[in-house]
Amino acid sequence: MLTHIGVPAAPRTPAKPSDTAVILAFSGGGARSAAFGYGVLSALAEQRSPGMATRTLADDVAVVAGVSGGGVLAAHFALYGPTGLSGFRRDFLDQDPEASLRTSYTPENLLRAYRGGINDLSGFAAWLDDRLYHGATLRDVERRGRARLVLHATDLYNRAPFSFDRKSFLAICSDYDGFSLAHAVAASSAVPVAFTPIVMRNFNDACPVAGHRTSPTRPVVEASLFERHISDSQERYASASDLNYLKLLDGGLVDNLATSNLAGLMKQPAPEPLQPATARQLRRAIIIVVDAATRVGGDISNATEGPMATDTVVAATDAMIDNASRMSFDVLEQEATRWRDRLTHWRCNTRSPQAGCDKFEVKVVRLSLADVQEANEKARIMQLHFKLSLKPGEVDFLAGLGRRLLRGSAVYQRFIRAGG
Repeated sequence: MLTHIGVPAAPRTPAKPSDTAVILAFSGGGARSAAFGYGVLSALAEQRSPGMATRTLADDVAVVAGVSGGGVLAAHFALYGPTGLSGFRRDFLDQDPEASLRTSYTPENLLRAYRGGINDLSGFAAWLDDRLYHGATLRDVERRGRARLVLHATDLYNRAPFSFDRKSFLAICSDYDGFSLAHAVAASSAVPVAFTPIVMRNFNDACPVAGHRTSPTRPVVEASLFERHISDSQERYASASDLNYLKLLDGGLVDNLATSNLAGLMKQPAPEPLQPATARQLRRAIIIVVDAATRVGGDISNATEGPMATDTVVAATDAMIDNASRMSFDVLEQEATRWRDRLTHWRCNTRSPQAGCDKFEVKVVRLSLADVQEANEKARIMQLHFKLSLKPGEVDFLAGLGRRLLRGSAVYQRFIRAGG
């Protein structure tokens, strides 16, 4: 039986509910990020869930966020679950997505770059739809009852994240259920110039259903400047007369760790971002941020000359993105504590609170390729910086680092022991 063309029906979930939740965030970084995150997920699939005989921590993943290359993995896991991990290796990591793209330096491609981007929907998006997601839509991810997917791109008009969720589609009076998952992932991965922006129509000038759109609630005075910008951006979809089409590019431009979206969801009324049934039974949760950023240093400081223009652009871009990522991780860590307090208050103030409703711990772990110290491994990581396709040995290397860094995390090990 199929829930959608080419998408197999979900296997039956274990009868006994788990009291453990895993929340994942996969950073941008092309195939490097996907392979690194794949290793982390594989390690979770090999670790028994505390107190559960037939369940792993991969089964306990309740929310999976991703952006760019990490979004490719996040979307696949949300669609297929832990049983699809081997398929992700086979259908993406062991394939050559770059073969579907224009990558050569030709006059035609230079002209395409000048006009907005070299590769359009006929390239990567079509490849993803055909090889990986098999026609799945955003609704298919929800219907399968697996981990919640948190995915975003960058809205060039607002210079802000555009989240692929129902609230954002409501803001532009568009159809969430029928939107292609491959197009959403392609938008999140659309590196400027290498890709043309993914274009979405803003239907507010002729909304087909009266009252379909409701104005987003403005944030309270205590909201951060970033949160107010997100709210104002959604209001512009209805009020800005020149915002007829959204132009979406790589989500890493505004949130390369996929952590700002998570922190924003945690600030919403409890039990967001969890389902109520899941949130009521939890005793512990772990938030694992998988950061594939690599560039610190390099050879630009070996001599007084240089750097060349390309090196300058890369270093400047990385500086902006990576420092914003570090700050967004700090925000997530702080918000995790407040989220725990809000969730326990919500659980203990129901009509029939469960015993131990106030017993809930949250741990946050960051795994970063930048923390790898062995010289040969660091040099090898740097060689994989811009790749969308990897060789089998490179996949094994990065996946192995993901496994090793997770298992070597003292916070992760304490989390496992505490639940045993």
